[in-house]
Amino acid sequence: MSDSTYDSLLELSVSAAMSQVRNMSNEQLNALLSDDAKIDAIIESIPQVRTLPTEREMGLVQNKSLAEWNLSQEPRLEEAKKKLLSTYEEAVKIKAEVEELKAKLDSMSEQRSLDTSSALLQAATQSAEDESEAIVDRFMKGEIDVDQFIKEFMEKKMLAHMRNISMEKEKANGIKAMSTNRLCRIAAVQCRALSTLRDRAIKLEPKYLYEPKFEDPRIYPEYEVVNVRLQGYDYVPLEKFQSYVHKIAKRFNFKVVESYAVAAQTERVIVYKPNSTIVDSEIELSIYDRVVRIANVPTVRLPLFISIIHTHLPIGVKMTVKEHEKADEDYRYIPDLLLKQKQEELKSLDDPMVRKNLGWE
Repeated sequence: MSDSTYDSLLELSVSAAMSQVRNMSNEQLNALLSDDAKIDAIIESIPQVRTLPTEREMGLVQNKSLAEWNLSQEPRLEEAKKKLLSTYEEAVKIKAEVEELKAKLDSMSEQRSLDTSSALLQAATQSAEDESEAIVDRFMKGEIDVDQFIKEFMEKKMLAHMRNISMEKEKANGIKAMSTNRLCRIAAVQCRALSTLRDRAIKLEPKYLYEPKFEDPRIYPEYEVVNVRLQGYDYVPLEKFQSYVHKIAKRFNFKVVESYAVAAQTERVIVYKPNSTIVDSEIELSIYDRVVRIANVPTVRLPLFISIIHTHLPIGVKMTVKEHEKADEDYRYIPDLLLKQKQEELKSLDDPMVRKNLGWE
């Protein structure tokens, strides 16, 4: 129970108790102060106090019902957990297969490119060696002199050695790059796999991360608009109880369309002297009227709502709950008597006799 509800209940209880004590004489009040049993009896006679055990039992019943419903949802939760676990295991298995196939593909592509580069460099080196051998043969046959032989032979040998060194470096760098690229590709595959799993996962709101949401498939009919009408002779408790009804409607998640007052009506009460028709006194009583209009009210919640506010109904306050009608809307406005009189006069002009008397026909 919130603080505001508790304060409202306390005010209603004090008001109900004071209504019983207000009319007591001094002797009765003195006797009441010395008699704890009477004080306890007054407190126990307050409607709000009498209903506390009932409300407690209702709360226990509701908690028990909610607990049973939660237990009934346990098989569904376990089934959902098993399904999630099996899906996760399948995803892990597929991820491992994809990584294995990707690693094989990367290995084959890298090996092919490295072999091609090595073969080209080896062919170029062999070509330079063959050209240097051809220069030696030409020198041995006397086709070229010593200076030309030394110059051309040194160039070809240097080119062959440079290509051989490049081939060795290419092999070493290829092995190193292959390891680095393989690690990068494996990491990329893992990231993509995790991203895919994240996309496939069900997106939940933060409040449902620890407690799953079970939608209730039950659909209940609703009242479109309901009027809660409160009438009483005492203005103060009526006004406070209207605020209490408004708060309870909000706690029931009802849509409060509006909460308004209707013009007070006056009743004349005549008291006669005993055994005579002589007027002893005349009293004018004002009946105050308040209306709380709520909408979209489920039929299963309305009885509980009425029971709660009826239980806390103050003494002297009359409550009426009914569906909204057009007459209820007309009732809240004060009629214009002069306007109605003129309207009746206009209607009477349509009477042939009236028109004839006026000389219009």
